[in-house]
Amino acid sequence: MTQSKSPAVEAYELDKAKQERGNDGALDKALEDTFPASDPVSHSITSVAGAPPATENTDSNGLLGGIRAWIKDNPIAAVAVTAAVAWIIGSNR
Repeated sequence: MTQSKSPAVEAYELDKAKQERGNDGALDKALEDTFPASDPVSHSITSVAGAPPATENTDSNGLLGGIRAWIKDNPIAAVAVTAAVAWIIGSNR
């Protein structure tokens, strides 16, 4: 008396055999074609958490630097001044 395999087992074995036959390096070849030799895959993370380092502005002592510093120190007042200027310009049109 021979024991027959269920259709699920036969399908699994057939699928497994197809994968073993089809695994001739096609995936590796495709991966090699994707990345040029001069641009290897990075295995490390080079970014550092936190704010970017402060850089010196060339105009930090000028008028623009003063305005930027005032806006940074008074953001709500800067928004109010911007809204007032926009309202004045809009009402004159």
